[in-house]
Amino acid sequence: MDDRELRLDGNAVAGLLSEVLAVEPTLGMASCAGCGTGSQMGALVAYMHGMGAVLHCPSCGALMLRLGKTPGRVWLDARGMQSLRLDVE
Repeated sequence: MDDRELRLDGNAVAGLLSEVLAVEPTLGMASCAGCGTGSQMGALVAYMHGMGAVLHCPSCGALMLRLGKTPGRVWLDARGMQSLRLDVE
């Protein structure tokens, strides 16, 4: 079997994504890409503003997550996270 037989489009992960996006996000464990510290999402330092929020590492202060909301859309930039673990049932 070669990779062409394993390759699918993004629609193949719809079920998995719906499981991940249906959990309580503040209980998720986020690892900072800057210092590697793991913290619950609810423990990150949040700054709220009109269009959304930015969340920073409570240990080193690095930007971990940006959330933005515009009419009909939500934007998420998590490049400041090394990983995000969400426990599903």
